[in-house]
Amino acid sequence: MAEQSNKFYSLFFSVFFLFAGFGLFLNSAGVELSQMGVNNTAIGILNAAFFIGATLSAVVAHRVVSGVGHIRGFSVFGAIFAIAALGHTMTDNLWVWGVLRVLLGFCYYSLLMIVESWLVERSAAVARAKTLALYNVVYYISFTAGIGLLSFKLSSHDIFTLAAIMVMMAMLPVTMTGSKAPEQPPRQRISLPRLFAIAPLALVGSFVAGLLMNGFFTMASVFLLQQQFNVRQISFYLMIAMALGFVVQLPIARFSDHFGRRSAIGICSVISAVGAVTGIVLMFMGIQAMWIHYVTAVFFGIGLFTLYALSVARANDQIPHEMSTVEVSRSLLFSYGMGSLLAPIILGLTMDQIGRYGFYGYFIVFASILAVFAWRQQAVPEDRRSMHVNMPATAAGPAVADLDPRNDCGVTRPFDEEEAQAYANQIVQEQETAKPEPEPTV
Repeated sequence: MAEQSNKFYSLFFSVFFLFAGFGLFLNSAGVELSQMGVNNTAIGILNAAFFIGATLSAVVAHRVVSGVGHIRGFSVFGAIFAIAALGHTMTDNLWVWGVLRVLLGFCYYSLLMIVESWLVERSAAVARAKTLALYNVVYYISFTAGIGLLSFKLSSHDIFTLAAIMVMMAMLPVTMTGSKAPEQPPRQRISLPRLFAIAPLALVGSFVAGLLMNGFFTMASVFLLQQQFNVRQISFYLMIAMALGFVVQLPIARFSDHFGRRSAIGICSVISAVGAVTGIVLMFMGIQAMWIHYVTAVFFGIGLFTLYALSVARANDQIPHEMSTVEVSRSLLFSYGMGSLLAPIILGLTMDQIGRYGFYGYFIVFASILAVFAWRQQAVPEDRRSMHVNMPATAAGPAVADLDPRNDCGVTRPFDEEEAQAYANQIVQEQETAKPEPEPTV
């Protein structure tokens, strides 16, 4: 039993180095390109190339793994990732870098899918809530560690070399394991139009969360570098947001359990928008100090990091609790991924067209849109709500949906779109019926 437990937790060794490498690469990519004199639009497109690779992974990685197995597949993806990372050191051609980043995104999310598949199978004998909680802790610690490496002012050569080393470190526990490989995970079933009809706020919330979260991580360093701040200050700015994002997870979860996901999504969106407004106002006033951006990092940390988990909880509230939510979670993760893909492109264009105010302007617009959309939705009664679960999205793969403990107890039926739609309609009808009749005017 102890041996199995050690093998189980050794997988988090892989996850730690994957997340740390991802955090370093995602936040350093814009800095390196900006220092090379590349414009914001081109930086956004190159950052988006990483998420194009992530999308391809969702389509192709299953076929590779089914053909060669999990362990060999992990070795293949790890080797290609290392080659693509080191390939950046051999040329400054942006077209080549674009192709290499597609490969990096494809391999990273394929590696994550394999590790998560193992975690899902290993957690069958223990509480999945504990596994997912540990997964969240590892994510925040390792991602923050990756960001912290920026403060050492690494060269481009060092960054890509270190990213390759981290992936090779992540390969060790997987390639050396003596345990049986997990079963092939099922292909994702995506039904966005039906899901929008059932839980529109969940789908829109996950999409906007992708726009905001990955817009923040891919372009914040570019924005601050262009405001003449150094890499160490940028690293501290990102770490403030990560730390606050971790701290507020439990309070926001409890708030949403009591007051509803709609209220929580709306308030978190407003907090994000207020932070961006604060940054713009202080910049308009001519204040150039770094502390004003640290203040916005606090607002962003509180407001942005819970939006995806709240969206998943909202979707779970609107389907029967005895029904599996895995397909819904995968659809929301796909929606989040589409937002992540578009975020650096839209934000890069915005920063080029509007200038120094474009970065915060982007967050004001999309956070406000989500707040208004949430306000217009019906609340779900407290007795109809599911449990809230913190779900990492920024660096999570598709298999993380299978770790959701909401599918552990009492789930007896697979997801059925028509039944879920009828249940959502029933909630709306109950809410309409519960509204007091207007008093007649005399």
